[in-house]
Amino acid sequence: MGKIALLEKFTLYGKGIKAILHNAQINNDIVQAKSIEELTIKLGDEDPDVVVFDICHCENLGIKALRKLRKNYSKSPVLLLVSQDCSEYFEAYIRSGVKGIIFDNADEKKLIKAILKLMNGEEFFSKKVWVIIRTTIRVRKNEKQNDQVLTNRELEIIVQFSKGRTYKEIAAYLNISPRTVEAHKRNILEKLNIKSTAEMIRYAFQHHISA
Repeated sequence: MGKIALLEKFTLYGKGIKAILHNAQINNDIVQAKSIEELTIKLGDEDPDVVVFDICHCENLGIKALRKLRKNYSKSPVLLLVSQDCSEYFEAYIRSGVKGIIFDNADEKKLIKAILKLMNGEEFFSKKVWVIIRTTIRVRKNEKQNDQVLTNRELEIIVQFSKGRTYKEIAAYLNISPRTVEAHKRNILEKLNIKSTAEMIRYAFQHHISA
């Protein structure tokens, strides 16, 4: 029987994930650790069938930790649990060899499905993750005329305005404050050298920026 490694800083969250896996009758041994060092002590040289890594609470959104994890367990597929704030790093995560990404507010069925997919040698990226990555690629293809590159969060803000949502609605959807939405919009207008929401929506249409 193989093992599932659970890299989770908070014990309570880890217990919740373990309970979900047990209820789903996934019978692999679950090895929980708060750090890569602790995980290495518990696993030794054994490669787990999958590593579930809650990257949300790591310094620098987990880039260094992920590289170290991939170095220690290069044969094990890694499933990341991420927050919306990690969106700017999705491409970096994938380049590091991550095989799956889901958001930390995903339901139990999605978590189980993702783990089983990775254990079966497949990949799993939630639809929203692909929307963010695809939008980034599209804009970069058309950004040669722009001096500054839009961040993933700014792209998501454009998408939300293009849907006709208000500041409050966008803030609630992205779990940020309306004031933060305003700040992002100001940066977008400055980067694109435009002056209004209507121009921003027109830019989104012309560059195929949509969910």
